[in-house]
This record gives sequence, structure tokens and C-alpha cells, in this order.
Amino acid sequence: MPGRKRKTTVALISLGCPKNLVDAEVMLGLLEAAGYRLVAAPEEAEVLVVNTCAFIEPAVEEALDALLDLGELKRSGSLRALVCSGCLPQRYGEELLEELPEVDVFLGPGAMPHIVEAVGAALRGERRLIRAPLDYLYAADTPRVRTGAEWAAYVKIAEGCDHRCAYCTVPALRGAYRSRLPEDVQREVKRLAAEGVREMVLIAQDTSYYGRDLHPRRSLAELLRGLGEVLGTVCADSGVGAGGELPWLRLMYLHPAHLTRELLEAMAATPGVVPYLDLPLQHAAPAVLRRMGRAGSGESYLRLIRRIRQDVPGAALRTTFIVGFPGETEADFQELLEFVEQARFDRLSAFRYWPEEGTPAATLPDQVPLEVADERLEALLQAQEKLSLANNQALIGQRLRVLVEQVEADEAVGRSYRDAPEVDGVVKVPRGSVDRGEWERMLQPGRFVEAEVIAVEPHDLMARVGIQPPER
Repeated sequence: MPGRKRKTTVALISLGCPKNLVDAEVMLGLLEAAGYRLVAAPEEAEVLVVNTCAFIEPAVEEALDALLDLGELKRSGSLRALVCSGCLPQRYGEELLEELPEVDVFLGPGAMPHIVEAVGAALRGERRLIRAPLDYLYAADTPRVRTGAEWAAYVKIAEGCDHRCAYCTVPALRGAYRSRLPEDVQREVKRLAAEGVREMVLIAQDTSYYGRDLHPRRSLAELLRGLGEVLGTVCADSGVGAGGELPWLRLMYLHPAHLTRELLEAMAATPGVVPYLDLPLQHAAPAVLRRMGRAGSGESYLRLIRRIRQDVPGAALRTTFIVGFPGETEADFQELLEFVEQARFDRLSAFRYWPEEGTPAATLPDQVPLEVADERLEALLQAQEKLSLANNQALIGQRLRVLVEQVEADEAVGRSYRDAPEVDGVVKVPRGSVDRGEWERMLQPGRFVEAEVIAVEPHDLMARVGIQPPER
């Protein structure tokens, strides 16, 4: 229309974990609400925001490389302003103003609500570092633009961390633990379910610590029960819950020290909560765990795993380990391998230890040589590969509820309750002899189908479709 002011275009690139992605989506929402036009391609943007991770050295390097590469768009393209947000500015502060002249404005995670101010300053040609106390929490009514699949969403229930693991930079980057009010989380989940979201993944630095900072004190078990009631009401009102269509609630980032019997009982009893536990243990040798600043042992963890499998039928377990931590001996590593053989995790990620400046672990004696740590990492992943294949082989013949995510002419791809988005495997469903019309009717992205497992790989399942979705 004549006289209408053209909107400035903004693109955002988010690096790092799903928790960072939620921050990015909130910033997009705030920018859109302020009148900016969002575009997907950096080449089409006048302003580019890069939301960074700085948890470990590889993440820092990825962020720096991205900023340097994207700085070329300022010199050769239509890009007018470049903003760096997230943990990199929090960690390095004023140093970045000198080291990265390509970037106009740096914005720490505590200053995330000031993203509109940051973009405005960048467009005016200002160079600034904007940081604020690490106490921000988004709310259910905070503008947010989800960028992933329309049928799945991350819900951040808390921010920050009160643990002091010797290797970890998170408390310095994200501040003290702070929980959202359960009523606020319920409002967000209710809205997402009403919008047709089929899977909501609850995340925080430590989801199992949820509510301990609130007054009165709350718990994750209490939150789950409340969310189950919300989902039941929404689905009953809309008819979505018929035929086993209740959306999934998935828990990530649980700490073993806070995994209570009450929480396990709530997981087992609450409709919609999938029996999937992401439980980063980091190691199993007591001596290594003590140096990490963590309690526990392989023996205590095995007791916990037995209790989980007893209290939560069909539980799928994911974990994460760090190898090559300072002082880790060959005997310590063999203890970890033996523990993994006994625990038989369904999903396992592992990383080589990185000495991070400013952490207690960086100054510990007996740093493990890089080549030794790499050898141990490879040995651990190979051991888990065999276990994953054996675990999957036990699923042949079972029926699973599958959330369809991609449909092609001859194959569909989805995930079962055993598969978290982005980090786990998938379920592949070949069309086979199914009629094309029936195929397209049954398998649509964002819908649940029943599938029977017919073949397996270490990380993925092959299945054929059936008629009615099972309950889980």
C-alpha cells in the first residue's frame, strides 16, 4: 500500500543445544512483535542475529567461525548489522568488541529481553556490549516464533544451575537455578497442545531440580501431574485424545541425584508422559566422579537404573559420559566400560573432556593426553554400538506408537517414544505393498501411527504400519 513503511528484515542463526534454541525463538518473537520482518536466509536479511554457545572450546570455535564467515555478508551483501547473542558475550565480554570488529552489538543471555534495543543500536552503527543480571525467565505469554516442526516444541521449565561440577561453565554463563511457576508452564503446554503440537520436550540445565527454588517449594513430579491434567482437558475438549492421540511429554536433562521415587511414580502414572529418561551420568568410577565434583558410583547408578526399570515399565534410558577427565586412569576407564555393559543403555552419547578456562578441572594435575582420551572415546562408542544393536533386536515384533515426521512416496520416517528429537535414532517405515491412497491417508507428518518393528540397525528401526496406535 502507498505510504506503508517497509519492514527491516531480520534472520537468526541459533548454535548449540535446544535450550539455546528456545532463547532464539523468544528473541524472534520479540523482534516480530516490534515490527521486524523475519526471514530464514541470512542472505535476505538486513540484520542477522547469531545466538551462540560457549559451553566448551569446540562450541566457542564454531561460534567464532560463524561470526567471521557471516561478517563477509556485511562487506559484500545487503547485511547492515550483525548481532551476537548468547553465551559467547557472557563469557568473553569486552574482549569481543576488540577481537570481532565484524559484530556491531553483543548481547548476553541475561539481556535477552533487550534484543530489540540491540538490533536498533546495531542499525544505528553503534558498537555495544549489553549484559544484565542472569535472572531472566521467559513466560507463557512472551512472544515466541517456533522454528522447528509444527508438531514438536521445546518447553524450558527453568534456567541456570546450582551445581558446581568441576568441568562446567554453565553456572557462570547462565546464573543460579530459577524455575518458572508451574501455572505458567501449564499455560504454555495448554496453548501448544491446542495448536496441535504432538510432542513437548521439557528442558532445563537440570529438569529434576525443578521447583526447589520456589516458595512454596515445588517438584518436577508435581509439575508432571499438573501437565497431565492439562493435556487431558485440552484433548477431551478438542477430541484430539481419541484413539491414543494424547500428545507426548518428554523429559530431558535429569540429574541422578534428584531422581526421586515420587518422580518415577509420576512418570509412570501420568498420561502423556513417555517412559524415556535422559540421565547424564558423566562417569561411573567413584574416583573420577569425586574429581568432577559429583556424587555417585557405578554401583549406586546400577541400583538407580534397576529402580527405574522396575517403576517405569518399558523405560528407555539415555545417558552421557565424559572420557579423559584429569586423573582418569586406565582402570577407571575399564570400570566405566564394565558399567556400560551392565547398564545396557538404550542411547548413549560421549565426549572427550575439554579443559575450560576458569573451571577447577582446568588446573587439576594428571591431564589425560589427547590421543589417549580419543582412543577411550572410540572404545566406549564401539561398545555401545553393539549394545544398541542388541537392545533394538529385542524390539523386533513389538508394536510402537510412531510420530510421523517425513513422508516420501516409498518411505516414511518418524520417531517412537524411545527417540528424542535430533539426538536419537528414527523409525523408518517402507511403503511396501500398502496402497498409495491408504499410505497417504495413514501417514501424515505430525500424526501418530502404529508400527510393528520388523528389522533393526544399531540406532534406527524399520517397521510396517498397522491400524490402531497402541497406548504408548
